[in-house]
Amino acid sequence: MISRGNFTDCVVIRSGTVIHPDPEQTRIRQVLICRGSVSNDCPHEPAPIDASGCLVSPGLVDIHLHGALGHDLTEPDPAAWNQVLHAHLLAGTTTALATLASTGPAETAAALATAAELIAGRQTPTLAGVHLEGPCLAPEQRGAHDPAHLRSATQFLRELTPLPETLRMVTLAPELPGADELISYLVAQGVRVSAGHSSATPEHLARARRLGLSHIAHLWSGQSTLTRPQLHRLPGLLEAALASDELTAEVIADGHHLPAALLTIALRCLGPERLCLVSDATAGTGLPPGTAFRTGASAGRVHAGYAATEDRTSLCGSVTPLAVTAARMREMTGARVEDVLTMATATPARAAGLYPRKGSLLPGADGDVVVLGPDLSVRAVVLGGRPITAPLAGGGR
Repeated sequence: MISRGNFTDCVVIRSGTVIHPDPEQTRIRQVLICRGSVSNDCPHEPAPIDASGCLVSPGLVDIHLHGALGHDLTEPDPAAWNQVLHAHLLAGTTTALATLASTGPAETAAALATAAELIAGRQTPTLAGVHLEGPCLAPEQRGAHDPAHLRSATQFLRELTPLPETLRMVTLAPELPGADELISYLVAQGVRVSAGHSSATPEHLARARRLGLSHIAHLWSGQSTLTRPQLHRLPGLLEAALASDELTAEVIADGHHLPAALLTIALRCLGPERLCLVSDATAGTGLPPGTAFRTGASAGRVHAGYAATEDRTSLCGSVTPLAVTAARMREMTGARVEDVLTMATATPARAAGLYPRKGSLLPGADGDVVVLGPDLSVRAVVLGGRPITAPLAGGGR
């Protein structure tokens, strides 16, 4: 597929079917990358990539990614971060938010410092920032998060003052005391706030939305749902999210978190422009069944295509790269390939404030491209105009 030679950061990808979320770009028949950015012309004799019989998409954008190959991103070792992010790059994820599960204040600070070091040194080009999932979560909706490391919004606000420069998203329970102040502080400094692991009511969500909360973490996982305490039914966070007009939200379409009917409901309610595919991939990704791993301060174990806590009371993230979840979303819902790829590129990029530099093939966007087979298997990856090879296997059933 890829012509041999001395590659620079100038390539032209030809003969494939270009999938682009922008309707104005659906007519293009090739993708030209000049000096690392998508362009309409290039004077440098770009190296050709033949994508015959394949789909050509913006590189995948994963805004909820914890680890791979035995490494969790709460580890402070830069080498571990590089190994995790490179493994996901080989699987088609060209942009990632390093997602840190609940752990202690010192461990969180050390991981944030690692992210700052890597971004400042441009050592890990796929790293777009940090997503803190916790520690301000509702104990009854904590899922695999270690209860010993959940903290109050007031305490967490102190930990985030001054704001870490690499922080891009925080998932929290908006109903907790002090959450309003924390949300306001984060939004004022450009951090995207997500509701998750939460028992919020629609009223809690509406107040948080007015303060700037814009996103919902993994639908159906760790959130309040419909109740009927007496005669009347009361919607929970899930129903409020599905009924919303503006919020973006995530689903984990690994074939284990959600059945096809729920994925279909989410897509019908939100549409591909507001529904994000995420991997929620943990350190168990790429490891054989039976292997133990850690995510944040919690322990998990790999099973056949999924991961669970050691006591098997909760799923523990996933073991599936984003490209595999995209293929499963298409298989389980029958969604159009254009919509599936929008949910794995432009929509998460918008949710994280990265579009159109990421998640698009518009002129000036970063030259990140994934070439996919008709079954959405990864055939080639281009990062900043440089071809990458050898996809990561994972997420088998």
